[in-house]
Amino acid sequence: MDGLQRQLDRTSDNEQPKRIRHDIVWVTALSLATYLLASYFDLAERYINWTALGELYQLDEIIFVLLVFCAGLIWFSKRRISELSQALRHNLAMQAELTHNNKKIRQLLNEKQSLVQRITLVRESERDHLASELHDIFGQHLAAMDANLTVALNQTNNSNLTSILESVMDSTTVLRSITRNKLRHLKPPSLDSIGLKGAIRELLSEWRQSFSGTDNISLNVHDDELPKPIALTLYRALQEGLSNISRHANAENVFIYLHQFREPEHMCIQLRLEDDGLGMDTNIENQSGLGLVSIRERCEALSGEFYISTRQPQGTTLTITLPYDPIV
Repeated sequence: MDGLQRQLDRTSDNEQPKRIRHDIVWVTALSLATYLLASYFDLAERYINWTALGELYQLDEIIFVLLVFCAGLIWFSKRRISELSQALRHNLAMQAELTHNNKKIRQLLNEKQSLVQRITLVRESERDHLASELHDIFGQHLAAMDANLTVALNQTNNSNLTSILESVMDSTTVLRSITRNKLRHLKPPSLDSIGLKGAIRELLSEWRQSFSGTDNISLNVHDDELPKPIALTLYRALQEGLSNISRHANAENVFIYLHQFREPEHMCIQLRLEDDGLGMDTNIENQSGLGLVSIRERCEALSGEFYISTRQPQGTTLTITLPYDPIV
């Protein structure tokens, strides 16, 4: 856009001297033609003879009126040219200031995108660390407790102690289930090994346990050419969207579309998540949680588009479009 504007400015600057020369040529040509016509037809003598007939009305004085009128037009034109020149200088100053501000805004936007990407990396790293802690500490200790409780149950004949051990074992089983769910939420399946489609299928398999409706899925994507930040952002977006549907939407049908398409300058991948639930406020700034706000910032950091709209006749549609350069 800036290159096009500069080209237009250069074109305008080149054409302005041409227009000035063109106007000067026309004025000179018309003046010369007037002189030749006046000389050929003796217009001055004809004018004197004509004004002599109207001496009663002082028609011979009109020439002075015309001279003053021409001088006034020259003065008027000069004033307008001066005002236009001043307005042009003002507009050029404003354009220079706007160009400077746009440059600063682009710089700030680039810095924001870099910051969001860095925060995303740090957040994913913290999630990986916490998932490792849960797996290595909680998982191992809960497994050890489960094994010890099993041995204790097999060696005791005390009914009261057996009921206590079984209660503790049930609590251990619940904690292990919660830990597994938290691990899946914190650390998605390896996108490098099973790809985005495999990770989405595992996510849906777990999500269906809390959703009693019907889901319709269309996955048309080549995993091997997707950069990891793109795949991870889409996975997190779908994870957040499905979580909101199961908690708030009260939907009966969910539709998931993931497909790739080519733009003139790059490839794009689009995720569209639809439901026929109660709907929601499409202004995510009014939402109490930060999940969708975080997803929007991650999309913008990747130069993508994030859009929430109302689905007809009811429900909500979440659309995410991300450009990317295929991995070769």
